[in-house]
Amino acid sequence: MSPKLERHLLQPFICSRCQTQRHSPFLPRSRTFATSPAAHTVSSSTPKYLQLTNRTIIRLVGPDAANYLFNLVPARLLGTGSTKPIYTAFLSAHGRILNDVFIYPPLDSTSEEWYVEVDAESASDLLKHLRKHKLRSKFQLDKIDPDKMGVYYSWPSDTEIGGSTGRIGGQDPRPGMGTRWLDGTSSKPETLQRLEEGGGQAVTLQEYTIHRMLNGVAEGQTELPTANSLPQESNIDFFGGIDFTKGCYLGQELTIRTHHTGVVRKRILPCQLYDEQNPPSSGQTTPEYKPDLSLPMPPSQSNISKLNARGRGRSSGKWLSGVGNIGLALCRLEMMTDIQLTADTANYDPNEQYKVQWDVDGEEGKREIMLKPFVPQWLREGVEQNLRRKERKVKPRREEDDYEDVD
Repeated sequence: MSPKLERHLLQPFICSRCQTQRHSPFLPRSRTFATSPAAHTVSSSTPKYLQLTNRTIIRLVGPDAANYLFNLVPARLLGTGSTKPIYTAFLSAHGRILNDVFIYPPLDSTSEEWYVEVDAESASDLLKHLRKHKLRSKFQLDKIDPDKMGVYYSWPSDTEIGGSTGRIGGQDPRPGMGTRWLDGTSSKPETLQRLEEGGGQAVTLQEYTIHRMLNGVAEGQTELPTANSLPQESNIDFFGGIDFTKGCYLGQELTIRTHHTGVVRKRILPCQLYDEQNPPSSGQTTPEYKPDLSLPMPPSQSNISKLNARGRGRSSGKWLSGVGNIGLALCRLEMMTDIQLTADTANYDPNEQYKVQWDVDGEEGKREIMLKPFVPQWLREGVEQNLRRKERKVKPRREEDDYEDVD
């Protein structure tokens, strides 16, 4: 083999696009990090779809399945006439979230088959919980093999799938979200083929997570820790997952008492991480995902405090989860946002900055990154509606209203 040919074979392949960027000093160069999706992103107006491989389906079949679910979750499942998925949660006796779920009603009113979609990592725990309360109820309970049926999702939300097309599913009830449905996984579903033919693009699970976090929507037990999260703090009441007029269900006492006599001082908000070199732009009202920005990712439950706080101080919230420079955090509304829940003087300062701190093994001191929370319009409207209903704007704060505080 000639030396020239040998050198040619040993050279790595470089596509024409990258060759152009490499030889042109005028074209911008971008870096892709492990926390970023593929560099070739899809237009925001292009329909996107994927299979949610991090979700598992549990099936309940039998004459008592509907009433059984109705008596366990805070959402109203019966008498709605809707076949769209219902986002709600199974609660503990103390009103804490065990699992946030989607419940899929039957397409036919005569059917006795209900489906529950849950975080795959905690599906076994939910199955034990359901069997524990089954007693003599007449229905069969099983976890569906992911090789036979899976959960699919597409957005924007104007994509009509489910219900009228004979698919189990429909519009995701959470603000800013798209459509989710159940379908077979043994071969490519017909719905996905139709989306492809219409110009839709397959995306990754990480891109779905980014889409969800930008809308301020938490999902799964990584972001809603089992037996630790309250449904109102997790915004499930704003997603239609709690009916405050229905009868008894597990965890009802604290949920109803908080709704009628308490104040929800903390809620999950979308946040943006940044450093001194990459601060959010002035007047920015929503988080902005920057795939080329490399920042340290705080571990879940890391403490949030004021940037210039001395000593331990009072915690402003807890970091939950994130991707790249965006994520979700449980935030004190009156401290970190301009929302005022009572007639008392608020602690909010629009010029205040916040940081997330956490310990790292083998390092002295704490590692930290700056954080900015944002209030989605749907959350602001929901809080204002609650305040008008309670007429608490002119009432002073009472000590008994503080049910739960962030440590």
